[in-house]
Parts: sequence; structure tokens; C-alpha cells
Amino acid sequence: MTTQESDRMTDQVFAGIRVADFAWVGVGPLVSKYLADHGAEVIRIESSVRPEPLRRAPPFAHDTPGLDNSGYYADFNSSKQCVSLNLQHPDGVKIAKRIVEHCDIVTESFTPKAMRAWGMTYEDLCEVRPDLIMISMPMYGLTGPWSMWQGYGHVLQAAAGISHLTAYPGEEPIGTGVAYTDFLVPHFAAVALLAALDYRQRTGEGQNIDFGQMEAAIHATETMILDYTVNGREQQALGAGHPEHPIYGTWQCAARGDDDDRWIAITITNDTELAALAEVAGQASWTTLTPESLHSEIAAWTRTQQAEALMQRLQAVGVPAGVVQTPEDLRNDPQLAYRGHFWMLDHPTMGHRAYDGPSFRLSETPAELTKSAPLLGEDNEYVYKDIVGMSDEEYVEHLVSGAFD
Repeated sequence: MTTQESDRMTDQVFAGIRVADFAWVGVGPLVSKYLADHGAEVIRIESSVRPEPLRRAPPFAHDTPGLDNSGYYADFNSSKQCVSLNLQHPDGVKIAKRIVEHCDIVTESFTPKAMRAWGMTYEDLCEVRPDLIMISMPMYGLTGPWSMWQGYGHVLQAAAGISHLTAYPGEEPIGTGVAYTDFLVPHFAAVALLAALDYRQRTGEGQNIDFGQMEAAIHATETMILDYTVNGREQQALGAGHPEHPIYGTWQCAARGDDDDRWIAITITNDTELAALAEVAGQASWTTLTPESLHSEIAAWTRTQQAEALMQRLQAVGVPAGVVQTPEDLRNDPQLAYRGHFWMLDHPTMGHRAYDGPSFRLSETPAELTKSAPLLGEDNEYVYKDIVGMSDEEYVEHLVSGAFD
């Protein structure tokens, strides 16, 4: 790395911004990860009394459960610091507010009653930091009849209508198998934060962002809402099908070594592509088959083909096709390697592990994953003494009292 490059990475776009991150699980931590990986000082406030749920979520390094051993948690929290603080302790909220006093942004994703009960609403926190930006990210926003409901992305994808389309015709909805909305919603929340930061830079004033995850999640339904609004038509689940292209789906391919779970996705959008597919397969009659018969013929043929080689042959003649990649494929993907997507970081308990980098590159202020995810309470002394300003005696007093549990 040249000196110019080194200087540029220390002058990242969010350098000088400090964040008090109270958010849990997926959406909130991913939002603050964008900031942390681009230079913000993000301080996670957690507690061993009621640990952050994602710390207890697999996969665990070496298949050994532990609060500091979750790969799920780690990937969402690179470049951050962490303090332990029991907000149920008599001094917990007071100490939290002392942290907020030194922060530009507060992130939280509880139901509205939590911050109200602690006396840590936006209005409360503005008393210690008048120009504060606070983003609240409950499932359904801060107001409305569902505002007190809580849940995770598995629940939200159903509430937002996504699960309605993830089923086979005539069968029950099955969802996506993951907390799908956790990987969609943070993009909208991050944009809202950027807008608030821009506003504060121009006016000197902060603001509260009332961010309902459901309202962001419905963007994933694509045309479903519009089709109903304009046409009165309720779209129905198609399984692996497509509303416009009858030849659309994934087909199993030949095994690769001991791995027989190899698949290829193929889409035919016009007669030219169908003729090209038939030529590659050496089956001229395919151009006259019904979609149902063609699906069966393709299935029998792809089982004799190696997925990667078949993808290249089909792409070469203009047929949309792609291998369904496994986690192993992604870690060894040459495109991702060239782009430097995965960052290798050393973690005290998990060792040398891969972390996801951001999906975008800023030419002048690129991201830098500065450290692996923090251990629970790893940065207590630094935050409480150097930032908050506690003396050694006060720090020990709170430590002994259980405030830092």
C-alpha cells in the first residue's frame, strides 16, 4: 500500500462520527456496520445479564457455542467496539446517557416501550446531546396498532407479504428459510441516516428517525402491491416458476466429487434462446415440446452435465444460465476474490476468519474493516475512562456494583 493510499484510508467518510449502538440482532447492527467499516467509531452497548440474541446464534466457530464464538454475530459487527452495561442496574441508564453525551448517533431496534421505560427516548437523550441523531428501528415503527409487536426477519417476511409468494401453487407458504428482510431493510435505514447527517451538517440540528422495518420490507414484494392496487389482481405463488417465462428454474447437475448437490439455473425468454438450448443439448425436437415436457427433458439432460462447464456452454450461445453456488463456491469465487469482498480478520476466540466487506467501493474513502467483532465488554476501560471520563476509582466502583454486567 502506498503512503497516499494509507492516508486516504485513515480519512474515511465517517471519520470523527461516534455511534452508540443499542440495536440487536440483524438490521440495527448491519446499519452501524456500514458506518464502522467506513470510519465511524461505533460502540455497542450490550449486557451479559441479557445477552444480544445474535451472540447465541449459530454457526459457532469449532461448533462450540459461546457469546464470543458466533460467526453470525461476528460478521455483522466488524470494526466496532463493545462495552457491557446492565441497563436494569440503578446506575445503568445514567452511564448510558454519559456515553450518548459523547456520540453523534444513537441506534436502537427495540419496541417503543423499552426506551420509554428506561427514560431514553429521543427527547430524553437530547437533554444530554442536543444535536443528536437517533434512529429507532422497531418492527412496525414507533406508532400505530402494531408498534408494540416484536419479532425477527422470519416473522417480518410473512407480515410484509413476501411469504405469500414463496410457495408452490396450492401449497402453504414456506418463506425463504432465512431472516430475509434483515438483509434488505438495513439499506433503507442507512440512507435515512445519511440524510439526517447531511441535514445536521447544513443546519447543526439533529433529528429522530422513526424507521419501521415492515415499511421497508414491502419493497421486496416488487409489483405485488401495484398489481393489486391498479388491477385488483392478487398475485399467486408460482414456486420456482416465473409469471412471464415458462422455462425458468433450477435443475440438478452431475455430482462434483462427493458433492451431488450441484444445480444450474436456466431461463428461456424467447425462441432464439430456446433454439440455442436445444442445439447445445443436441435435441432439435425441444423447440416443439410443451413447457411441461421440456422441463422433464431438461432435468434428465442436466443430470449428466457438470454445472460449471454447462453454464459456460449455455452462456456462450446466449442462454441465460448460472451455477447455484454453495458457500464453498462463494469463498473461492474468482470475481469476489478480485474485488476483495472477503476480509480476513483475527478474532481472539474464533481465530483467522472471513468477514463480508461492503458491496460498494468509494473511490476516495474506501471501507476498511479495522478489526474483528468485539468480545462482550472488550472495550470497557477505553470507553468508560477515555471517552466518558471515569476515574479509576469510579470505574472500579461500577465494576464491583454490577453496573457493567
